[in-house]
Amino acid sequence: MKLETPMYLGPLPHPAVGIRIPEVLLEGILEAYKLRNTAGGLMLSYGRETAPEWVIDAPPGEYEITMGHTGTSIRRYLTLGAEAARRKGVIVEMEADHLTITTSSARAVKRISGYKEVVSLSDEEVRAALDYIRSEVEEAASTGCVNFFTIDTCELIDYRYDSLSGAELEEAFYEEFGRGEGGKLLSRYEGRDFVFVGETGRYFRVPMPRRRVMQLALKFRRSLDATCEVLRIIRSLVEAPFGVEIAFDETPHVTREDELLFYLAELRERGLRPDFIAPNVGFEKKQDYRGDLRELERRVERLAAIARSYGALLCFHSGSGSSPWSGKGPGTYEALLRATGGLLKYKISGIYYELLMEILASYPRGSRQRSLYERIYGEVYEYVKREVEEGGPLDSPALRAQLREYEEVVKRRDPYDPRASLFRYYSFLALNFRDEAGRRYFREEIVDLYNSDEEFRARVDREVKELTLRLIDGLGFGGNVEKLRESSL
Repeated sequence: MKLETPMYLGPLPHPAVGIRIPEVLLEGILEAYKLRNTAGGLMLSYGRETAPEWVIDAPPGEYEITMGHTGTSIRRYLTLGAEAARRKGVIVEMEADHLTITTSSARAVKRISGYKEVVSLSDEEVRAALDYIRSEVEEAASTGCVNFFTIDTCELIDYRYDSLSGAELEEAFYEEFGRGEGGKLLSRYEGRDFVFVGETGRYFRVPMPRRRVMQLALKFRRSLDATCEVLRIIRSLVEAPFGVEIAFDETPHVTREDELLFYLAELRERGLRPDFIAPNVGFEKKQDYRGDLRELERRVERLAAIARSYGALLCFHSGSGSSPWSGKGPGTYEALLRATGGLLKYKISGIYYELLMEILASYPRGSRQRSLYERIYGEVYEYVKREVEEGGPLDSPALRAQLREYEEVVKRRDPYDPRASLFRYYSFLALNFRDEAGRRYFREEIVDLYNSDEEFRARVDREVKELTLRLIDGLGFGGNVEKLRESSL
């Protein structure tokens, strides 16, 4: 395969990392990729981290603060990432992460903090979301740099059907699908046992009784339809080769084997073969994995076997742990490697910003770096406190608990603790704090500090590089350029 940058990598095992402040993060990330001869992804989430220029440049307060909260537009991160990779001689895939059917970026943020809200979107809301996604893809395509798209339609999964049975289920199924389409759907699955062989040689079967087929078909109908509609939008706007990943993890429970099987099989029926799919394997955002590692390995092995039978690999979202240097907790990377044979993709994003905050916090009191950090901390605290007091978009039981913990415990011990849950989950807001002129003053000051302070820049580059190397080495992504060179689609 001819290699260039940026380029579509195909189903190649690789890391994909978020570049929330590309002016600050790219050097360290790309240096790590280069040192390990690694092709990797550079991305931002379109559901919250980035947005089209018309959102980024809008007057303060016109959109949710969580919408494009990095202050980095789609055009800017794609062009800066591609240009930096070319200068560095590193192969990257520029990814549009989480093209999301949603009505609220704030809801996605609340999920990150631990509040899992199940919503029901109207057809009109879905159409509005698709229109917004079209504008996102238009800006991405106009750069000529985008190679990959992750599609997230999890908010359209209808969990009500999991509890339906008997005549009520039959009636709902045939009302939705009719006898013709419903009969064809049942004929593909009903009464069949699907057999798979895992990475360790352990085999297993996934039964598909009539009741379960009907439940799954009803549960996923709108999500599947919307996924295909997003793909049609992408195909109409992007001429260069591109790949697709399915975000299947923004759900209130761990993904079942029959759910992954049905979803991938129905995507194939509709002409879509994703390179990756990201199930919910039990990872919590910004937390080390705290469950049983043997159970995780068994779960992932089975899901990986199902995915590979449909030509896809697993991707792991929510890849950041409880601190910048914890990975996902002791033994987690090793369990994933055993379960997948190393054939996986792994995403991290917010942890780089957390690392940046910890670096700022480490400087002496009164220094420029520490003063900037304390101002960020103070304004974030005051903002989320107002959100709770006024019942704002970010208010949730999880935020109220984090605020209470901070005020009653953390604040008395260290009012600027960088690892306080309240700050870890909400410090990102600082990048989108704006003055009356519309300036993102904290974002600008961070970039200026990086550009003007040689010692600070060198330290950030070094620690970002080391964090990226930890990911590459921990999951065996080093040298994947040679695999890419020998691959073909």
